[in-house]
Amino acid sequence: FVGLEALMTAISDMYPVVFQTGHWRKILLLVISIGGFLVGLVMVTEGGLYVFQLFDYYACSGMTLLIFAILQSICANRLYDNIEDMIGYRPSSVMKYCWQYCTPFICTATFIFSLIKFTPLKFNNVYEYPWWGYSIGWFFTLSSTLMVPLFMVYGIAVTPGTLRQRLRALCMPAEDLPMTVARKESLIPTLYGPTGLQ
Repeated sequence: FVGLEALMTAISDMYPVVFQTGHWRKILLLVISIGGFLVGLVMVTEGGLYVFQLFDYYACSGMTLLIFAILQSICANRLYDNIEDMIGYRPSSVMKYCWQYCTPFICTATFIFSLIKFTPLKFNNVYEYPWWGYSIGWFFTLSSTLMVPLFMVYGIAVTPGTLRQRLRALCMPAEDLPMTVARKESLIPTLYGPTGLQ
């Protein structure tokens, strides 16, 4: 239920005009439920356990989660001020340094260790999957991981300007994003010089 609600909320938030009016949210729920039903239906067939193990070993593996944890931890410095705005007080600086340095180090070490100790999937420690089975498994792993870089490439492709201008525009916060308290305070000396409003 939580995964379904998270997916529905993400899609509804991306297109609020469409999915928060009329019956479109219910239709979205129906489409997602039918898709989940069809995926589950494959897993209850005669060879469904083989498919389930591919999903379990590759799609739900720790590698995908570790990659996301590493990338999100590196950007923790940008989110630190937003956390203050969300919870009302500034978190301890120990948290910031753990997010920025300890977490990426531990996750990277775990990721490298899991690559070193990686063994191909065997069903019941007997049956070896064919080469195309492993290809499907790696597709499951990369399907969730590659969405972020593919969306980045798409953003660079559709943004006008030179490559430098595109990167600068894409790395700036959205204009409709509320300014953090720390950012507002850093702008006060600029707006109000020593003689008052400039």
